Amino acid sequence: MGRRKNRSSYQYNRTPITLLVALLGGTSAFLAVETTLPDLMDLWGSRMNKFPGWQIHMGSACGGVIAFFTFLFLLELHETKSRITAWRSSAPWLLLVGLTLLATIVHVPYCAVILAGTICGVWAYRQTSSVRSSPRAQ
Repeated sequence: MGRRKNRSSYQYNRTPITLLVALLGGTSAFLAVETTLPDLMDLWGSRMNKFPGWQIHMGSACGGVIAFFTFLFLLELHETKSRITAWRSSAPWLLLVGLTLLATIVHVPYCAVILAGTICGVWAYRQTSSVRSSPRAQ
């Protein structure tokens, strides 16, 4: 008879690594928009002059947050093989998408966006970590 392997009671938490990879994807999307922005301004200068600078830059930040959310959902889906678990772990980050979208439409001072975004990010991280560690996620 073969020996049975003892399973470790410790389960590796991959949430921080998943979030870092999704953050890398969102940051890459933000930087891609910001670096092509001068070329877009040259190309569509007359059409884009009607938008203030803060709105254009906050729009690219909103695009980066949307890319972060999309990457996070896809990574969670790949890792957990469950759409429900992937949605439950990535849905709290939609608050950050809404915040940046609101700041794109209405002028909100960047200090307020950073403060509210930090608070939303901490809350969303705690929610994401609790979903991944709950027994239902298994």
